[in-house]
Amino acid sequence: MALAIFQLYSLFITAQTPIANRINVAARHLPKDAIVIAKYTDNERHCLFYCNANRIYCLDVILNINEQLSFAQKNNEQILATYLTPDRRLMLFSTDWGNNKSDVLEERFQLWSIDSYNRQFKKIAKGFTIDKTREGFTIRRRSRCINPKAPKAHHRWMVQDLQFDLNGRLVKTGQEYEFIRKK
Repeated sequence: MALAIFQLYSLFITAQTPIANRINVAARHLPKDAIVIAKYTDNERHCLFYCNANRIYCLDVILNINEQLSFAQKNNEQILATYLTPDRRLMLFSTDWGNNKSDVLEERFQLWSIDSYNRQFKKIAKGFTIDKTREGFTIRRRSRCINPKAPKAHHRWMVQDLQFDLNGRLVKTGQEYEFIRKK
C-alpha cells in the first residue's frame, strides 16, 4: 500500500505539461558545453534558450526548430554572462567585443537584452567595465577627453558610471570623474 502511494506521488511530481516534458528532454540532449539560459513552457513561447560556443540558440519544441539568434554582424563577441530579469521576459547578456585588450579604456563590454516573446535584440549600453551588483548592473564608460591635443598615449579621460536595474533600465547616471590609469 505504501509503495503504491509513493509511486502515485512520484508520478504526480514528474507529470508536467507536454511542452514542459519536451523542453526537459531537449535540455538533457544539448551539447555538453551548452548552458541553459531559460525554459519557457507556456503556449506562447514554448522554447528553450541556451548558449553554446558563444552563440545563443532558441529551440522551439513545438515547431522543432533550433534557431541561432544573432545580435551582431561581426562574430568576434564573447558572451561573458547571462541573466534573466525578475519577470523572466528579458534575458540579459554581457559581452566582450574587444580587440585591443591592452587599452584599459576601450569600450569593449556591452550589455544586451533579448525579448523572449519576439526574440528581438537590443543593445542597452557599452563601456570599459560591466559589474553585476545586487541591484543590477554598473557600466563605466568614457565621457570625454580632457586633453585631446596631447599624444594618444598621454590622453586623460573623464568617465561616468551608468547604473541599471535588474530589468536593464537606466536608473542613474553618475557624475563625471577623472580616470586615473594604474601604472
